Amino acid sequence: MTKNFTLFIIVILHSVALLGCTGQNLNQPAEPTPSLENDTPTLPTTPIKMTAKFEIYTNGTKRIFTDTKYHRQSPNVYIERADPSIVLVNQPGVTWDDFFKTLPFSMTKDCLITGTKQTFCSNESQTLRFFLNEVETPNALDLPIQDNDVLKVNY
Repeated sequence: MTKNFTLFIIVILHSVALLGCTGQNLNQPAEPTPSLENDTPTLPTTPIKMTAKFEIYTNGTKRIFTDTKYHRQSPNVYIERADPSIVLVNQPGVTWDDFFKTLPFSMTKDCLITGTKQTFCSNESQTLRFFLNEVETPNALDLPIQDNDVLKVNY
């Protein structure tokens, strides 16, 4: 082979590698890849079907979800750094419970256990309460997220 032909083959192979042509079905979503910007997963881009908002208050203090460990933890429902109070939903039928299960803490209708193991459970003097669109809704976790919903969790 000549040097030019060998160089041509190397350029072609390198281009194929850069384009990610691995023989997989190109109609399937790509695998998540790490983001260099904030160490959170980069998930396949899927059109946003709806958005909602949420807030959690414990003993009068609003919980903040700016830490990257909360961001883009699922391809179907997630929050992002730009505004972590906005829930982005890519699939119909996703419940509030489905969303909270993607985050690194635990929530049931009676108990919130944070990632640092702070525990806020209903008892004789305090109650974990859910308000969906300003209406107290004890079973809010079981409900599908609807476009423009606002969920407030208060302890």
